[in-house]
Amino acid sequence: MTRSFCTSPRIYKLSLFLFLVFCISYCTEQASIPEFYLKTAEELSWKEKQACALGFSEDGDSLSLKGALKLRGGSSSKFFKHSFALELEDKFKLAGLPKDDDWILNANYIDKTFMRHKISYDLFREMGKKNIASECAYINLNLNENYEGLYVLMEEINGGMVKLDKGDTSAVIFKDPPIFFPEKLEYVQDTSNYYQQKFPKIYIHDKTAYIEAFGHFLYHSSDEEFDRKIGDWVDLENVIDWHLLLLFTNNGDGILKNFYLYKKNSETPFRFAIWDYDHSFGRDGDYEYNMMDKPLNCDRAILLKRLKERHSYREQQQKRYWQLRKKGIFSLEHFKELVSGNDKMIRPHLKRNFEKWPVDSEWYHDDNTYEQEINLMYDFVELRLNQLDKRFEN
Repeated sequence: MTRSFCTSPRIYKLSLFLFLVFCISYCTEQASIPEFYLKTAEELSWKEKQACALGFSEDGDSLSLKGALKLRGGSSSKFFKHSFALELEDKFKLAGLPKDDDWILNANYIDKTFMRHKISYDLFREMGKKNIASECAYINLNLNENYEGLYVLMEEINGGMVKLDKGDTSAVIFKDPPIFFPEKLEYVQDTSNYYQQKFPKIYIHDKTAYIEAFGHFLYHSSDEEFDRKIGDWVDLENVIDWHLLLLFTNNGDGILKNFYLYKKNSETPFRFAIWDYDHSFGRDGDYEYNMMDKPLNCDRAILLKRLKERHSYREQQQKRYWQLRKKGIFSLEHFKELVSGNDKMIRPHLKRNFEKWPVDSEWYHDDNTYEQEINLMYDFVELRLNQLDKRFEN
């Protein structure tokens, strides 16, 4: 998609307004996390980005940046609190996150804790250096002078973020490629880009044949060929960590989708980067209660099914699980530490958010408060670790 930055003086004149608004707000008690002020001259679209100006503070200085903004989301688009995709004109470090020009402003509406995405991503990165997940920060968002609520600012997963060697013709990244379905899906986001190739642009170098060869291997290779070549196709250490995180979080929505599949260069196999983990830690679907009442079925993904049938894989997975338990990465104590760290940042801002977006709205299955949701996550982790300990004992 081409950039749609506006050169209109109307957008440029927003800078002074944003500076003044920010300076006033920065002196208030809400300043412990960044206050973002977005201004657009046109109505936002779900398809095309509209020119915008962003005002905020970085290292004590009030700043204004030019960019473009659009609404984003699949099933979450039905909620009144929307998420946004922000593309800055230049790369910039926002809220202490690595410098970039592409950002996701996640409304995180359905998760009253605002933590399920962030903690899952943090755990995956903590599990191993090869594991990629977005770094996140909390912000208060204002759009056209209206407070929109507490948001999770996320890195967008792209070629630069996963450190693809863009000069290598084998480098590629796909988002939610439907490779774990035996037949082609009838309905996809873009029929001209079935596997959602993100890099390189499909019209520059179409990688369809390569990923279809991977799919053919998964479904049609003999057991002997699968054992011999699977390590050439995927990074098994990364797959084991991805598999274990799915099991730990019980994120059934992350088995067939909600991942990026990428290959850094000709010397590396495919790896998984995770995305979208609000269906986790005691919740499922549109915030349905799920304390392992609906356990995930990893056999739905042909890759995990075939790997699980191998004694060597089960042995490696078992060993890896106990390593993570011994390191304390998979533990109730560590989970509580992660929750506590996030809670300190967002607790002063929750009242303001929930006054605008009440916890008892029609979209929720129950009226649980923020505190009740935290306790639900604790109960889930304790339950799940007991189950997994028993599973990996033998």
